[in-house]
Amino acid sequence: MIDQHHGWNVSFKPIWIGFIISLVLVFAAYRIVAHYHLTHGLLISSIISIGCVLAVIQLIFFLHLGLEEKPRWNLWIFVFGAVLILCIILGTLWIMSNLNYNVMPNMGH
Repeated sequence: MIDQHHGWNVSFKPIWIGFIISLVLVFAAYRIVAHYHLTHGLLISSIISIGCVLAVIQLIFFLHLGLEEKPRWNLWIFVFGAVLILCIILGTLWIMSNLNYNVMPNMGH
């Protein structure tokens, strides 16, 4: 994916491409939220998917993640960090849900 001859890492072209794609995605998210184009469930899933696509675009175009040749240590460290953060967040939500259910069982669940 890296182009050694045309200077992907030294050119401003990928930065501008990433910036324009990011602006389009941010304005699309704003438009569907501000003007109530979707139902509640579809709105939440579309905002989450736009956020994930936006994160990938910014990681590739601005941080050049995954564009190095070998070894791909930056990519593996990022994937490990993302999995670790995901485990911490999901584990916290699971613990809080169980605490809410077990500590206060008569609160209308």
